[in-house]
Amino acid sequence: MALPIPAPRFLPVGALAVTMSAALLMGASTPVSAQPSAPSHSTADNVEIIVEHAETLDLPRTLSTTSESAEDALADAVIDDVLAERDTGLSALADQERDVRVDIREATEGAAFGVAIVTAPMGAEEDPYAWLFAAELDDTAWTVGLEGTEEFSAILAESSLMDTDERETVSASTDPDQLSPMAYTGVGLPFSVGTSMVMTGGPHGFSSGPPYSSVDFAGGNGQARAARGGYAYSLCTGWTRVIHDNGYSTDYYHLEDYQWLPGNDVGNGHYLGTQGNSLCAGGSTTGAHIHFALRGYTDPNAAGWYVALNGLTLGGWTFVEGAAYGGYAYRDGVGTVYPGGSMYNYGF
Repeated sequence: MALPIPAPRFLPVGALAVTMSAALLMGASTPVSAQPSAPSHSTADNVEIIVEHAETLDLPRTLSTTSESAEDALADAVIDDVLAERDTGLSALADQERDVRVDIREATEGAAFGVAIVTAPMGAEEDPYAWLFAAELDDTAWTVGLEGTEEFSAILAESSLMDTDERETVSASTDPDQLSPMAYTGVGLPFSVGTSMVMTGGPHGFSSGPPYSSVDFAGGNGQARAARGGYAYSLCTGWTRVIHDNGYSTDYYHLEDYQWLPGNDVGNGHYLGTQGNSLCAGGSTTGAHIHFALRGYTDPNAAGWYVALNGLTLGGWTFVEGAAYGGYAYRDGVGTVYPGGSMYNYGF
């Protein structure tokens, strides 16, 4: 059964920035020098700010030269990092029919945590992007770290958010400086150990471009299961990310009968949903399936991003890429599985 999820509530668009000589921080009046400020990203038509899933929302007012809300000020800082990460601008994303969502999940005492998504055009063979983010208020401005960066782990480790075990595990597991690359992934497949599904699509990108980090599965009992234990985060209704304790995370997209997981500590094989056609962040499907993707935190050139499956072993199978959605997987002593073939999950 899918857990009931409230419909996102989008905040009203913030006002354009104006110059002012003083503002409030945590309720105290502090003088500042008058200076011009950049327009708020929240005024853009392709920006959505969501607070509906927030466990706690106690955002302080930043010392600002604008009249924008506390939520808008935080969202602006998150969007700045997202645009820098993707080396683009909001107008360019709008031309591509992409939206930017900032989903503020938790905020208190000058710290914040949530999800940032750049959607894909609906029905297009293109990929959405998503990151967890952590933020802290430093004097007059928010400092933001996106998942997979040293900033994310450092901010999260020192924040007052989350339970202690979750905070310590996630900050350590996603810190590229604290981990050593492993040839053995220690990750299974996105369905129950000891059962089979059809590999409907071999290694491919989150859409069709490299890195070929993803595999599509369908059939079997249709249930998507965590490929290894870790902390599970619903990025949107139908897209889950599980951050494991070994320098990897896994994504599960297009899920239906969806279980909403706001940072739950889950075990190997935890139920996430069923194969489906959900497009909560855009894109397209050609039939119900589980889009399963591997992300890594140990490569300084691609920390927190999707990693190629070529040569890696998951669920007891070593994957070899070919053309997008082609390639195959093999297991010594068992044989080779090509797209359209049944694959047994041996675990890890």
